[in-house]
Amino acid sequence: MPRRKGQEVLLRAPGWAPETRARLEALIRRGAGRGWPVAFDFDNTLVCGDVGEATLAWLVKHRRLRPQTVAALTPPFRTAAGVRIEAGRLPDLTAYYEALLAGSGHGAADPQPLTRGYLWAAQILAGLSVAQVVRATAAVAAAAREGEVHPLEVTPGRTAYPLPWFYPEMVELVAALLNHGFSVWIVSASNVWSVRRMVLRELNPRLRRLGCRRGVAPAQVIGVAPLLRDGREHELKDRVLVRVQAAYARLEPRAMRRLRLTTELDQPVPVYAGKVACLWDALGRAPYLAAGDSPGDLPMLAFAEHRLWLAREGKPTYFAAMQACRRRTEPARWLVQPVRTGDRPGFIPAAGGDEAY
Repeated sequence: MPRRKGQEVLLRAPGWAPETRARLEALIRRGAGRGWPVAFDFDNTLVCGDVGEATLAWLVKHRRLRPQTVAALTPPFRTAAGVRIEAGRLPDLTAYYEALLAGSGHGAADPQPLTRGYLWAAQILAGLSVAQVVRATAAVAAAAREGEVHPLEVTPGRTAYPLPWFYPEMVELVAALLNHGFSVWIVSASNVWSVRRMVLRELNPRLRRLGCRRGVAPAQVIGVAPLLRDGREHELKDRVLVRVQAAYARLEPRAMRRLRLTTELDQPVPVYAGKVACLWDALGRAPYLAAGDSPGDLPMLAFAEHRLWLAREGKPTYFAAMQACRRRTEPARWLVQPVRTGDRPGFIPAAGGDEAY
């Protein structure tokens, strides 16, 4: 799908695979000015790394989590292989999180093995204020080094998480979509406040530098959101507050300090098919385009009209899951972009398609 002579180049970053770049530009031109929604996963899609995990790691490393909440949310359990997991015998709380991510007692029979870990990573923040979560995210963002895998060590030699930074190609894509009249949504399985802070303070300034008059709106950032409790014992929902309180939506400290997280999660939760439910509640329709990188994003991508898959090196099971989904859902509407996540992380300007992986 070559660019016509004289057409403006929309995506200039060198990392794009040529076929993927051309097809994305064609999709942008076809939908320009219509206000159509597009949906992005956040972790390892817009950014290299996972902001929810990195924020959790910072809070654990700096002992910001409340002992009484931690005890209630870290009961012993056995893995599908029969290994008993006890929080007190692990290097730190992030090791407990990793054990949850390893899957449920159902083993390979569980089609959604990561759900418990993702939900726990938000529930364990109970008792913290929104301001504390946002400050931890700011510290994580400040320590990140663009273009590098720079780990945050929790227990030296035992647990560490890469600090997240934005892929320049994805910033460019978001900018092109906004400048051509699309409505951009971000749907993440990380806690919503960390993702929103990254969007408002890191992504939107980058978009302005690329000529965007507006960035991604706070209310169009969806994440795992435990219910909040204010000083008068009201239980409040992020998805309502972000629309009715401008100061809260802007992450102003005075609006965030008085709100503390509970263990109860607002529904629907944007994990696996929950991402589709969140988009349906917000939009009442399928997105024109959706982008993701992991099996948890596949329901959202299958729901969309067109799909951009970030094929991360070292994730053959993820790629196989995408291929199975693609065969069931109009294979011609899938775009593949190879991504390197080890040394010298970033987009790989190889051919898009099956051979890219």
